[in-house]
Amino acid sequence: MAPDFSADHPMRVACYAARAEKVRDAMRAAGHELLIAYGNGRHSFVGMNPAWYLSGFKQMGPHTAVILPLDGDPFVVVTPRWDDERAKERSAIKEVIAVEPDQFVATIVGEIEKRQLGRARAAVAGGQQQPRELLESWPGALGQEVADADQIISDLSRIRDAWSLHCTRAAVDIAERGYDWLLANARPGMKEHHVAGELETYIRALGAEDNFQLMSSSQHNRSVHMPTNRVIAEGDILLGEITPAVEGEYIQICRTAVFGRPSALQLEKFAMLDEALRAGMKAAKPGVPVSEVVAAINAPISAAGYEKYTVPPYMRTRGHSMSLGSMDPEIATFSGHVIAKGVVFVMHPNQYIPDTGYFMCGEPVIITDDGAQPLTSRMGELGSIL
Repeated sequence: MAPDFSADHPMRVACYAARAEKVRDAMRAAGHELLIAYGNGRHSFVGMNPAWYLSGFKQMGPHTAVILPLDGDPFVVVTPRWDDERAKERSAIKEVIAVEPDQFVATIVGEIEKRQLGRARAAVAGGQQQPRELLESWPGALGQEVADADQIISDLSRIRDAWSLHCTRAAVDIAERGYDWLLANARPGMKEHHVAGELETYIRALGAEDNFQLMSSSQHNRSVHMPTNRVIAEGDILLGEITPAVEGEYIQICRTAVFGRPSALQLEKFAMLDEALRAGMKAAKPGVPVSEVVAAINAPISAAGYEKYTVPPYMRTRGHSMSLGSMDPEIATFSGHVIAKGVVFVMHPNQYIPDTGYFMCGEPVIITDDGAQPLTSRMGELGSIL
């Protein structure tokens, strides 16, 4: 049976109501009385969408905002006006006001005044993706200095609730089925972008609303990159980063496959990365600093003589969160974060190895009391395309 993502799904209704109350609790703690949660419509996993997180509505227009007072009912302002019907059907917040983009800020301010909220201490969560003109307009429009509430949404959204996990697990299933398709259909003689395009079509047909995809092949990869018109050859190592989204929840798997039978050396080096991944998963328990997880991942690679390759420019990060677009926190030495229960990461000791080239090895995981548990049905292996 296909997963249910209907707007009136009881789990969805309950989780969106709970999100609003959790945000209100955080607002009280921070001294905010009114929150404007903004979304700019550029949906990606590198910048969160606070409006989507609170409303459940994937916008098509350039601006959407949820206005959440500390007391009283929230409302949503969406653009453009013609998207009114779809917004009202999908939004978890009942009151929806659809306007043209040039009326967006004025409508928000007018509604705030109409509800006698003009004196409320305001904060804006913009997901670090607001247009500069809009970002700079809030103090003048609201007549006060406006606090930054990005951290509130980021901190709450990364702890997955039941609806988020429902959507995340569906995305994981799509990613795994996509990779199975790739192993069954990619062949020498095809161009990289041809394979990537067909995979994209397949993943969309499975129900993904979006998919960030890196795919490249070489006899000795220096890194992974966007697909090109290079013709795949026998003996190539195919790298794939497959990142589908369902209801805004992106997940990612990182995979490596050989066109032909992997050599003993290739199997040995991939096993090293698998060991590193499992060490990181074991270390990633609630309360553990992210830097310790990085150290656990790097240890087997350094022990094998590749310590210089565990730092830039050969690698940047060992993973990151992916909650409705928030990459925060990253599994990186520069991160000051502490691992928290319920966070979903992609954990990936993707690594350049001078003997074999760049390999990808990464899983979506959820943090439990016993460490990071994979969300995939099976962890990645060094694939063989025959």
